[in-house]
Amino acid sequence: MKFKQLIILLLTATFLTACSQKKVQQTVEAKKYIATLQAMKYDELKNQLKKDTALLNKLIKTSTFTLQLTSHLSSGEKSAVRQSVPEFKLNVDKAKISALFNDYTNQLYFDQNFADNNGNEGFQLYGPSRFTFESRFSLTDDNHVLEEKDSLFKAYENKVETSEKTYFFKGKKIAKAAVGLKRIDSIETEVSLKFATDFDKFSIAKTDKTISFKDFAIEVESVKENLVQLKMPVALYSDILGYQAYNDGGFRMNTHALSATPILSVHKIIKDSLKELLAIFTAVLQENDEEKGKARLNQLNQNHLDAKANMTEFDASLIKLVEDKGKVNDLGDLGLYNEIAIMGKKVIDAETQFVFVEFPDNIKTMDVFVGTDLVSLQNNKMVKFGNHRSDLKFFDENNPNIVFYNDVNERQFGVSNRDGEIIIKPAYDELQQLANEYFLGDEKLYWLNVPDKKMVALPQYKNFVQSLKPGYDVFEKTVGEDDKCGVVLNREKVILPFEYYQLEKHEHFIIARKTHNLNELYDLNFKKLPNKGIQNIHTVDNFIATNIKFPAIFVGEDSKKKKALVDKNLNLLTGFKYEFISPFFGLNNYYIAGVRTADGSNYWYGIIDVKGNEVVPFIFCNISEEFDKNGKLKFCLKDKREAMDFKSFLQKYRK
Repeated sequence: MKFKQLIILLLTATFLTACSQKKVQQTVEAKKYIATLQAMKYDELKNQLKKDTALLNKLIKTSTFTLQLTSHLSSGEKSAVRQSVPEFKLNVDKAKISALFNDYTNQLYFDQNFADNNGNEGFQLYGPSRFTFESRFSLTDDNHVLEEKDSLFKAYENKVETSEKTYFFKGKKIAKAAVGLKRIDSIETEVSLKFATDFDKFSIAKTDKTISFKDFAIEVESVKENLVQLKMPVALYSDILGYQAYNDGGFRMNTHALSATPILSVHKIIKDSLKELLAIFTAVLQENDEEKGKARLNQLNQNHLDAKANMTEFDASLIKLVEDKGKVNDLGDLGLYNEIAIMGKKVIDAETQFVFVEFPDNIKTMDVFVGTDLVSLQNNKMVKFGNHRSDLKFFDENNPNIVFYNDVNERQFGVSNRDGEIIIKPAYDELQQLANEYFLGDEKLYWLNVPDKKMVALPQYKNFVQSLKPGYDVFEKTVGEDDKCGVVLNREKVILPFEYYQLEKHEHFIIARKTHNLNELYDLNFKKLPNKGIQNIHTVDNFIATNIKFPAIFVGEDSKKKKALVDKNLNLLTGFKYEFISPFFGLNNYYIAGVRTADGSNYWYGIIDVKGNEVVPFIFCNISEEFDKNGKLKFCLKDKREAMDFKSFLQKYRK
């Protein structure tokens, strides 16, 4: 997408007709401004108003400004559709959705984005918000997904709205303007969800240019082949449930891709206030009677003053930006969009949505489904801080060192603490936090000396990996042609040499992986342990992705590549006699094991339990790790493939 694809319209028409607006109560500032004008000599007043009307005409011209992105993410692929998809339907269980919403709210957390210019927040299309909210409602304690909850509420999750009411820092209320870089503890939040229980629809044909639906006007920018482009009010767009189209063969299609971006424009109140102010000044200029002319100034109100001041500021910023062609090019389309949105935050609004709707085949007509009979749910919740999806905590939640950024000139990064005090001033183009006191700054490793507020370079190491316990850190450095890991006390004294490609801490021991086939074992005080014949070891579920939690059970391998089951204390639960030990995807207390057939050409499969007991004989030609769609175990016995309930399987074949 090139810069020319940004549609920036600065229309030249001048508006002289005042628009009606509700009466605004006079402020002290407005009264003082009126009094200042009325105190002038009439000729002096008219000279001033001539200058002001020239400015207002310029501002009214600028107020016709609109900005939109015309980008659409699509594979660009088309395919002929010769079969209709099911007609759009809406099946909503209000009671179930309400219960899930309550669950969602009760497990809501927020994360915080740290920037020392957050007080200048404005509308951003994809820029980070100061606070982002996520819920653990569909996660277990160890971050496994609860599939049923996740799937049932997925369609509603992005419709949940959070409204921040009160902020708390160290247990006390704090004004939003005072937050700055402070790490907020909790936010009193209004959580709401609006969803439809029925729907209405309107249709669009190839030749349509505008469509009226209820009180909304929809502009049809184009209908070309399989892509429709629309402009519609945001209020309507937020209620749209979906789209379906028909191709020339009359076959019904679902959307292939969908994109939408808000169109930025100056708020109607600002436009109306500028035109009203111009009308008042023009009337005074045309009035020869001084008393009557000055009396007209009493129509001025605070809206007029704010509109003039804020549009003057925006106009100057816009001119400055347009003249800086280098900055415009560096920003790119999205950056420019966000930059203008932020600089115009006092005057800009996003009331119209630009929508791309794409289908797999060419379109003859399109139906748009709009939600009706809306249900509104609302909860008030004290939401606590917590980046819940990350197992790795890059900073200490009680005494954090936090990366923040500043956008005053070019974006640069520094470090602050929980109280919002700056420890390291923004000086890095890139600053990645590896742990509470370790950072990669502009591709160099640093340790943060908090008391002295200094970044201490660690050129002897390539990277920080993890802390095994306070003071004992795993670093990586280049040894010969390879990158190796070692354990170092207080960044100086080597405890375990740089001979390992990975160090893996468990509850009672540390695995130091020397090669892919040779591991060494240490206790948590870095004393080497007898390996009991174990050459290689990993958790039993190491090579699968599953949503269930496995016990701390390991698979050990000896020098002959034979496998044994090992517990969390490194006790051998079986001998080294298996060719493999593999977990089931849906069970965590039974494992599939295999032994060689007599001729060595294949395997016999059996099952062992979490204690290493062989619970079925090794007579099966295959046992599958995944159950079938009916939840039955798939296995092969005497070259015959079967499926059976797991409990029944154990009862039938148990040793």
